[in-house]
Amino acid sequence: MLNAAGFEAALAGMASPALIALALALTTLLLEDVAIAAGVALATQGLIGWPLSLLAVGGGIALGDLGLYALGLGARRVPWLQRRYVGEKSLRLRGRIEGQLPSAVLLARVIPGLRLATYTACGFVRVRFAPFTAWVLLAVTLWTVGLYGLSAALGQALATRLGLPPALAVALPILVLAAAVPLARRLRQRLTATRS
Repeated sequence: MLNAAGFEAALAGMASPALIALALALTTLLLEDVAIAAGVALATQGLIGWPLSLLAVGGGIALGDLGLYALGLGARRVPWLQRRYVGEKSLRLRGRIEGQLPSAVLLARVIPGLRLATYTACGFVRVRFAPFTAWVLLAVTLWTVGLYGLSAALGQALATRLGLPPALAVALPILVLAAAVPLARRLRQRLTATRS
């Protein structure tokens, strides 16, 4: 049976930067925005260093993106998809995607809903892996560093002006942004439905 001292020791062990980094990386596979907010908040509190936090979150996001590519590759084994899309159509599509790979990857990173379709399509048509990976790494780096910087800057202002605890203040901008995107989408759908 675990006594109070054993429980505290276990919790202290879970607070190691390496375990926090692993938890952040795994969280990106479920909720990217929450992982970013948590990464910034934990780095602000000094529980994990800023570079390790960025690396864990960015690495987790990149692995998830490359996983979408792998999902597309795996979809080539589905018989009805093979009959319909593998062959000449696939070669033409690959040429078009590879011709616009930088913009496709960068736009998919910032426009909600595009990443799944774009990255799995890249895997399905076998876009060359090395350039795809390089563009994903660049997009993820810009995205993660940008959101960390935005969150830290806005969070510092919120902490100063509203007297919020620093960890909450830096997480708040990302969480508000994460909630605003689906709300804006629903509002736009309602407005479109009302006009129809």
